[in-house]
Amino acid sequence: MAVVNGYLTGQQAQDYIGRQYTDQFGILNDIVTAVSRQIDRHCGRHFYRDGTTGSPVARYFEVDDPCELELGVFNDLVSVTSLKVDSNGDGTYDSTLTNYVLCPKGAATRAPVPEPYTEIELLTGTTFPLGVTTGREFLIEVTGVWGWPEVPAEITQAARILVHEMAKVQDAPLGLVGSPEFGMSRVPGYMPRHARELLAPYRHPDVWGIG
Repeated sequence: MAVVNGYLTGQQAQDYIGRQYTDQFGILNDIVTAVSRQIDRHCGRHFYRDGTTGSPVARYFEVDDPCELELGVFNDLVSVTSLKVDSNGDGTYDSTLTNYVLCPKGAATRAPVPEPYTEIELLTGTTFPLGVTTGREFLIEVTGVWGWPEVPAEITQAARILVHEMAKVQDAPLGLVGSPEFGMSRVPGYMPRHARELLAPYRHPDVWGIG
């Protein structure tokens, strides 16, 4: 199976762990995909891009603040194609908003790694609908490219560490590694410390204290 939105290729994984499986990249591709999703869950965000400028993706939101939309976990934003609202709750997003700014300001030009936008703030004279008589929710439609502008180097290195850990599991009977002479230890099922340290700066603020 091919790698799906992975932070390494099968070849990069093989080069790092220094071994090749009998099915060439089949198992390694699955491992890369699995650890990439582990990273996403740990961080509360994904670093691959969902959508393109030519084929953007729509996601839907509700708000508590009429002037600000906090996109939340797993909704980092690279760029916006359109911002629309269903102002009367009929299920049609027919009102386009243009009077807004993406925040944090300058995120896309930060060094050394460009960052995504996490909020949309409306400027004076424009508000989000907070409630409608129909009771319909998720009245805001944001269409654009989601994820991160670039995959940070720390994410790639954390993926290498996790691939190495999972590769050890493939070879460890009952999840144990080592030898009878020098002692056996269980392959950890948690996030290894070095990987955690690499990922710590990239965890979404809303997932701190979880995992």
